[in-house]
Amino acid sequence: MNNFYIVANLKMNKSFEESKLYLKFLQNKVKNSKCEIILFPSNISLAYFHENIYGMQVGVQDIDYRSEGEGTGSISASQVKDICNYVLIGHSERRIIFSEDDKLLNKKLKSSWKNNLKTIFCVGEDINIRNSGAKAVEDYIVKQLVNSLENDSDWQNLIVAYEPIWAIGTGKPADASQIKDVLEIIKQTLNKLSNNINIPILYGGSINEENFQNYKNQRNIDGLLIGSSSLNPDVLSKIINNI
Repeated sequence: MNNFYIVANLKMNKSFEESKLYLKFLQNKVKNSKCEIILFPSNISLAYFHENIYGMQVGVQDIDYRSEGEGTGSISASQVKDICNYVLIGHSERRIIFSEDDKLLNKKLKSSWKNNLKTIFCVGEDINIRNSGAKAVEDYIVKQLVNSLENDSDWQNLIVAYEPIWAIGTGKPADASQIKDVLEIIKQTLNKLSNNINIPILYGGSINEENFQNYKNQRNIDGLLIGSSSLNPDVLSKIINNI
């Protein structure tokens, strides 16, 4: 299964010393070279991961849309482009907690591509939209894609991750029947916007070592975006080694 992505989002977890131990343990345990493995540590560990990682890629969890200047606490694509291969944009936590809208995310996408970073762009609906029916879900997902992407987007450096908000960190992952139609909608929308360029699509939401097998062979899923379960390098290595 070539070009299958395993993406680990460590979020705001692990001290610098804990991150060093995490990376060492993970690299000793991982035996599967078939996957494209991408680790997203906290910013404090980016340089260390860059210098010590092998057989895997490193990404930054977020960027400012600006290149430099008045952005206390922020980090720009131009600052990390030499130590990161990937950037995560549009995660539901950024959309909800930090009120990031489609217009801002469009600017972040442009900044990432300007600095030659590969972008994992997250989309997904909350439980209220899900409960409103299939048409509401379709309209919402299409709007997220259309409002943030443009016809001249850097399609070769884009990956889209479908993360239904109601499944993230809840221990209630979406089953195949729940996400099949949404994945098809995402695929069709991307084909239309990009003029049929093949863009990888990931799934994320309460993935663990018990259920990851349910997604790896599903149509339109090219990889997994793993949150909580990725914090344990033993669990993450078992998932990677069994893809």
